[in-house]
Amino acid sequence: MEYTELPPIKKLVKACKEAYFVGGVVRDLMLNIPSHDIDVVVDTDPLKLNLPKSFPLDKERGIYRLNWKGFTIDVSKIQGESIIEDLKRRDFTVNSVAYDLKKGKFIDPLNGTEDLKKGLLRAVSEENLKDDPIRLLRCVRLWLYLPLRIEKDTEKLLSKHSSLVSLSAPERIKEEMIKILAHPLSKKAISKLDNTGILENIIPELKECRGLFQGKFFGCDLKEHLLFCYRCCETLVNFTDFFLPEKELQQPLKENSEANVTKAHLLKLSALLHDIAKPKTFKIRNQQYTFWGHDKLGAKVAQNILERLTFSTKSARTVGTLVENHMRLHLLARSGEITPKAKGRFFRQLKGDGVLTVLLSLADSYASSGDLGFFYLLPFAKEMLDFYMDFLKQENLQKPLLSGHEIMDILKISPGPVVGQLKEKLLEAQTEGLVKSKEEALEYIKEVFKDG
Repeated sequence: MEYTELPPIKKLVKACKEAYFVGGVVRDLMLNIPSHDIDVVVDTDPLKLNLPKSFPLDKERGIYRLNWKGFTIDVSKIQGESIIEDLKRRDFTVNSVAYDLKKGKFIDPLNGTEDLKKGLLRAVSEENLKDDPIRLLRCVRLWLYLPLRIEKDTEKLLSKHSSLVSLSAPERIKEEMIKILAHPLSKKAISKLDNTGILENIIPELKECRGLFQGKFFGCDLKEHLLFCYRCCETLVNFTDFFLPEKELQQPLKENSEANVTKAHLLKLSALLHDIAKPKTFKIRNQQYTFWGHDKLGAKVAQNILERLTFSTKSARTVGTLVENHMRLHLLARSGEITPKAKGRFFRQLKGDGVLTVLLSLADSYASSGDLGFFYLLPFAKEMLDFYMDFLKQENLQKPLLSGHEIMDILKISPGPVVGQLKEKLLEAQTEGLVKSKEEALEYIKEVFKDG
């Protein structure tokens, strides 16, 4: 086994009487899947081993992590009296196979090797899932990534104990969710999480969306619309080469918001949460369903959800921004001929998130009205993206020709809201081509200020 030759592993084997590879690294080796995450259990407290450059990953469970040339090595003490007892405490049979680093042989008390051959993801026991409910979510994540199907009795346990997942530390829920979001077919996992009830226990706000019909083209309730929008959004993300052929347009999706979280991940979450405040804003007016203000309230609700799951402030704000602006493209498209001023304002306020907002609007259109809605909005979406390409190239679209200090000096005024308003008007004039030089900007500002 090639990983036994890694220097940190050799040191562990030498320092301990017993040392074993366990969990995912053993499973992946048997599936011929390369692994850079290695779990090792030993008969000694890792803290006493003075592992170089290690740090506590989970003090309560005594897990220490060290990184070595692209490998992540987690070291912990054997749980229970023996390695057999340790393996019987694990989550799934395919993760309950150990490799004895001293004797060079596999230990498989629960027939995990046989389940691997059958392609089955089977829980070790119901009690093991209940003892650590994050395993419910991990089961779906492993099913998504591995060539395994969830064994039928195990799937029943996911539904039976779905409410327990909310007892897991939010940091652990977030870690599993990020891995799911990173997969190009994460919609399969989101659907499985929904069918088992796990999703609603991670995001309880979704429960209120059940049974709320919106009068849309498709006759599904709000929750189904949100799930459908997620699927549509993921399709757009997966085919960015078609929808966003220029690298500059793809860049906002690739931008990191925090460790292991890209804006593409957050865009998918925004699709799932874009109408999350509709239940709270629902009202019948003139015999019509209305949801006035659901975008602004939804931004706050979505941001709270991400903060609750311990996403960074930057990530939470990004999702809030996308949710708050998800209607904006629709409203612009319906307003008739769109001026460069309106387009400039859109991208000055949203910048790269404007590209994400366009994609979210397209996904929402298809999820609401199918081909009809999507192809109605698509030409305008392309027009907006073309404008963004110009926006990136032309400085006069991004910042005013005069600074705030220059405006105050010219007009002999003090700092205040008026300065900001004048800068915005100057930018709009530049966008429309009315002002092209600093001299024209001087005259324009004097005229606008004089007219009040």
